[in-house]
Amino acid sequence: MAKRKILFIYPSNEPSFPLQIAALSAYVKRSGHEASMLPLIIPKYLESSHMDDIKHKIEEYRPDFIGFSSYETAFPWITEISHYIKTLWPKIRIIVGGYYATLVPEEVISCPDIDIVCRGEGEIPLDEIMSDEENRKDILGLWIKRYGEIFKNSVRPLIEDLNSLPYPDREIFDYQEHLNYEPVGERNVKVMATRGCPYQCTYCSNVFLRKNFPNQDKYLRFRSPQNVIDEIKELKSKYIFERVGFHDDNLTLDTNWLKEFSKIYREEINLPFYCATRVERCTDEIIDILKEAGCDLVLLGIESGNEKYRKEMMKRYMSNEEIVSAFKRLKKKGILTWSFVMVGLPDEKRRMILETMWLNLRCNPDFVMASIFFPLKGTELGDYCYKKNYVNEKKKILVHSYAWDTILNHPFLSSFEIRMAKYLNSFTAFRSKFFWKVVGDRLRSRFFTPKH
Repeated sequence: MAKRKILFIYPSNEPSFPLQIAALSAYVKRSGHEASMLPLIIPKYLESSHMDDIKHKIEEYRPDFIGFSSYETAFPWITEISHYIKTLWPKIRIIVGGYYATLVPEEVISCPDIDIVCRGEGEIPLDEIMSDEENRKDILGLWIKRYGEIFKNSVRPLIEDLNSLPYPDREIFDYQEHLNYEPVGERNVKVMATRGCPYQCTYCSNVFLRKNFPNQDKYLRFRSPQNVIDEIKELKSKYIFERVGFHDDNLTLDTNWLKEFSKIYREEINLPFYCATRVERCTDEIIDILKEAGCDLVLLGIESGNEKYRKEMMKRYMSNEEIVSAFKRLKKKGILTWSFVMVGLPDEKRRMILETMWLNLRCNPDFVMASIFFPLKGTELGDYCYKKNYVNEKKKILVHSYAWDTILNHPFLSSFEIRMAKYLNSFTAFRSKFFWKVVGDRLRSRFFTPKH
C-alpha cells in the first residue's frame, strides 16, 4: 500500500482545536499514512497572508490530499481556498467532510474545485480513499467526482464501537501552544466521551444526520469510562494543563455510565472539568455525581425565554420553572453555570427577546453565551427560513460567525435590535464575580498586553 499525505486546512475565527480533524488524522496515521494541519485564524476575510501560509505549507509538505471539515459559515472560505489550491496544484485532490457536507452534499460537490465529499463519519472513508490504488468509485460514504461525472455512494454505517478508534491526534500541530492561549490555571484539554444526541431540536444538525445512517438506532454511542480516563492520563503525560473540558452534546445521558466514570475520574484524574447537559437531566442524583467527580461548571441551553415558541418551534419541552430550578440546584451544590441563548430567531418579536433576558436574569448564570440565530441548511428551523424567504443570501456570504450579525431579513426585528439583544443577554450574568473576572481578563489582554 502506498503511503499518502493529507493536509487538513482549518479556517476559523479564533484559535480552536478541531477534535473531528484530530480523530481523522489519528485514524489514517494508524494505517501508515501521514497527516498535518494548517490552522488559519481569519477574523473576517481571507487575506494574501493566509494564501501565503497555504502556499508555503503545501510546497513544504507536498500533500496528495487537502482535507476540510466544513461548517456552513466557513464554506465561502473553503471554496476560495480550494480555488487557489487548484489553480497552483491541480493534481491535489480536495475532500470536504463535516456536518455541512453531510447535510447538503449537492451544494458542496457542485463547487468545481472540490473532488470528493464525505457524508457521515469520515474515519473509514478517508482511510479507504487514501489507501486506494485501483481508482475506485464505490467507496461508501463518499461522493467522488471524476471527469465531470459524480459517483454518489451511500452513507456508511455508524462506527458502533468507539473504543476501537485511536485517541484524537494532538500532534497534528503544536497542541501545547494551543493550550497556552488560556492563562495558567485555566488551560483545558478538550475531550469527547460520546457521539450523537437523542433529542429533536429543530435548529440542530443531529436530527437530520441521524436519519442518514442505516444503523440510526445506534446514533448515541459511548466510549467506556476507562477508555476516556486512559486518554486523559496519556494527555497528562504529554501536556501541561489544569482542567478538562468535555465537548459532548450531553455527558449525562446514561446515569450508570456517569456513575462509573465519576468514580474512576476522581481516583485517577482528579482535575476540575466542565460539561454540557440538559435541564431534564439536572436531577439531584446527577448533580451529586458530577460534583463528586470534580465538575465545577455545567453548560445548559435556555435558547428562548418564550415557552410556547421553545416548544412549538424548537421542540424543547422544558418549562421556564424547570429551567430556573435546574440552575438553582446546580448553584446550591457549588457548581458554576453557563447558559446558552439565541436571539434573532425566525418570527421572534421584541417581547420574546425581553422574555429571554428575564429568564436569564432569573437563572442567575455565571456566564452567558448569547448567539445570533443562523439558519443551518438541512435543519427544520433553517429550512423554514429558506422557505419563508427570510435568508439574505448576500449577507450570508459576509457573516462567518454566529456572533456578528443576523443573515435574516427579519420580519419583526432590525439587525441593530438583534445585535443589541445579544449583548444585553450576555450582561445578564453581571451578578456573578466570575463574569467580571472574565471581562477584566479580556480587557487586560486587549489593552495592557506588554510588548516584547
